Order: sequence, then structure tokens, then C-alpha cells
Amino acid sequence: MFKHRSVVLILLSLVLCSCTNKPIQKGNVIMSESLYEIPVNCDFSTITNANNSENDCSPKLTDAFFSAYSGILINAPKEVQWPKGVSFADNPVGPWGETEGPLRLMVAGLIRLPYKIMGLKGSFSDTILVIAVNQATGESYSGRMPQPDFLPEPEFINNLSVRPRSEKDGDVLISDNFNFDLVHDLDIPIVDATYHVYATLGEYKSNTLTIKASVEK
Repeated sequence: MFKHRSVVLILLSLVLCSCTNKPIQKGNVIMSESLYEIPVNCDFSTITNANNSENDCSPKLTDAFFSAYSGILINAPKEVQWPKGVSFADNPVGPWGETEGPLRLMVAGLIRLPYKIMGLKGSFSDTILVIAVNQATGESYSGRMPQPDFLPEPEFINNLSVRPRSEKDGDVLISDNFNFDLVHDLDIPIVDATYHVYATLGEYKSNTLTIKASVEK
């Protein structure tokens, strides 16, 4: 399903260079020397977790296949207010770990790294770790995306994963998306708090966001 897309991109991606860029804001997106853009005024209530699909809030490469960017990017609302008097039972978690309703805090991410990293063969969204640290208490919450039972991969995908690869093949940059609900996937509590949030995979770390959460009075 969704995760097949990251493997297929192997056929289309080429390595150019690995760059670190200083972001600037233009209009409704944050841009970094035209390598990527991060939507600013998107609606996080419309996106879902437990998948690696791109959505309106996902960081995006300006050139999806030949971008020189390498790293991890995340996007999230600066503030979220949860309504009072709402129960998790009103919106139970779906069979694949997907959530809905007002008691959520969504993070949308993009990762672009060499195919060979950690032996993951480009399937980064299954392994990436998202961390939220309470700014006041220092308490840390972390988690990975729920892992549903995906349908068997098509035969041509399996053939791609086992064919002999040269050292150059392993350096091909692969892009993947990830979507987290910090409430359900990381078990952060429904209380007033400010969090520093970032994502990691091995030695790679994303940008850090500050998110203020509060409960309706």
C-alpha cells in the first residue's frame, strides 16, 4: 500500500549532494533555498496518522525525485486546544491504529535518506522515532507509527528488494512520509503543556518544533 511508494522511488531517485539549509518564510510556506517547503496554514484536523502518505501539511521537496536535500523534516501546529468533556471512547482508535476526533495532536513528516541507511531499504516510516519533551517537567514521550498488517507486497517490489545492488545503488536518496498522532502514538496526556517535538532515525535528527497544548476552560 502506502509504503510501496518509497521503494518504487528507487528507480527514479539520484544522489546529488547532502546539504543543510537555513529556512526562510515566503507567504504560506517555510522554504530552504528552494530545496523544500513546509506548509504554514494547513489544517491538521484533516490529516490521519498511521500511514506514510503525503498530505496538505507534509513538508515537500521542490523537486520530488532529484532534490539535493537529505534529512528529516516535520510540521505540526504551533498551538492546539482540546475541548473539555470529550472522551476517547467517543472516537475509538481504528483497526490500523488510525485516530480521529478532537483529542489528537498531529505531526506530519518527510524523510529523505540513502537507501542503505540502517539496512532499511528505504522503508523509513516504519522505524522513525518521534519524541516529545515536556518543556516544564522534562518528561519525554516517544513512539513509532502503529504497524498494521499490510497486504503482501507485489512480486515486482520483492524482486527490487533482492536484486544485486552496487555500492552506488545504496547511496540513492529515497523519500518517505510519516504521520503521527502524539496523543495516541506517544501517549502524551490531555493536559496543559508545552512540548519540544522532533523525529530521529539513527544518527539523523529533524528540526525541533515547539507546540503549546491546552485544555478548554
